[in-house]
Amino acid sequence: MKLIRRIAGILLLAMLYALPATALEISAPASVRPFDDIVIRVQSGQAGKLTIQAFHGGMKMKSPVPETEIPAGTSEFPWDALNFGGEPVPPGPVTLKGILKLEDGSTAEAEFTANAVMPRTAVVACLPSARMFCADGRHVLKIECALSAAGTCRLFLAPKDDPENILWRTTMECDGREPVAFSWNGRVGGKCCPPGEYVFTATTFPREMYTQTAEVTVVSEMEPLEIGLTGGLIPEDLSDDEAVWKALTAPVVVGNGPEGKGLYISDKVDGRYVKGWSVSCRTVGVDVLELCDDGWVKIGAWVQQGGYYREGYVKKDMLQVIRPNTSYGAVLDKKAQTMTVYADGHPIGTMAVSTGYTDGENRRADTHSGVYLLGTRMKDFRREGFVYRYPIRIDGPNLIHSVGYQEHNRVKDYSEQIATLGQNVSHGCVRMDIRGEINAWWVWTHMGKDCKIIITPGT
Repeated sequence: MKLIRRIAGILLLAMLYALPATALEISAPASVRPFDDIVIRVQSGQAGKLTIQAFHGGMKMKSPVPETEIPAGTSEFPWDALNFGGEPVPPGPVTLKGILKLEDGSTAEAEFTANAVMPRTAVVACLPSARMFCADGRHVLKIECALSAAGTCRLFLAPKDDPENILWRTTMECDGREPVAFSWNGRVGGKCCPPGEYVFTATTFPREMYTQTAEVTVVSEMEPLEIGLTGGLIPEDLSDDEAVWKALTAPVVVGNGPEGKGLYISDKVDGRYVKGWSVSCRTVGVDVLELCDDGWVKIGAWVQQGGYYREGYVKKDMLQVIRPNTSYGAVLDKKAQTMTVYADGHPIGTMAVSTGYTDGENRRADTHSGVYLLGTRMKDFRREGFVYRYPIRIDGPNLIHSVGYQEHNRVKDYSEQIATLGQNVSHGCVRMDIRGEINAWWVWTHMGKDCKIIITPGT
């Protein structure tokens, strides 16, 4: 055995000496599955600084190996075949391009093309609809969980300081195309859960190596919210992080009806209330301007049919107040065509977006300003030859979602709509970038139901 090892070592040294000094070779499995433990092997004739880039078609993805020092010989790097924000690389050909910077300033390059297949089943999102939940037996907490592929999702609840003590568990089948929504009524063993810090853990079955967790504070009671004057919804100074976060976490007055149903607002004509226009219930915030003595409330809102701001009246019992999900919030600046995500009072990243096209006369496609709570997550959809991913409803037919792609030879081609980011080109939806750590996938897997988005006026 020692002789065999000695011969193998001699052969390896011979191969290294035979390798040209500037040569670079890359290899990986011919088929790669996201979330697997993949190894990229690099054979180099010299030491240097190595970067390995990844491409799907002509689109650059997250680099499997950022610039790092390597010695001459063989180096190995782990890769999970995940893109920006942890998104699985798309099925189809993925090209790995290695660039080695040598000490003399020259470079050596090599490429290897693998075929990415459907990802292994993994939990990619565990999103409670609130960070603080009142377990009084009358409320229900929604927890959305998403899988990368079809499978069984398990959800557990345990105290934060005693994670092995499982207090509540449930399972649900997921098709991998849209999230499943679990409901917890706040009870453990038939009794209301005691106040404290708890953790939800989502896993797949039977493989439990891919998990996501979310922390929730349980309280026994919360101060009731009453409808009152809101004093404006959109902060004037977007550079003031404190003011922006205060606006993103402030309670929201919305229509008291199911998501997407119209809240009809009346005009006051000769002392009479005449029904005139509407906004969507549950996800569209309204500005409370006046509480009238006769049970009516004067409100202001941006109307989807035309994209303009109007004021009118609605019965007080047709409104409700919702505490937003304060895990994250976002501000979409229509002038800059960017969306900035905030967490715990500070911006954590900005991405380019495209909003609705309007020519000044026809404003029906405008992405109108206002305050929104994230609603239902949906599966991909196709429109006018493009496929849009990661859609979340914010207002009736208007959604936030990725830029669209067209598929050519098993390659998802986003180039046409990526080129229009920063412009008013959509049908009213918000198109989000797919590149960078804060992107459409990140929003889909991090910003849960009832997170607030503020869309500022475009002019």
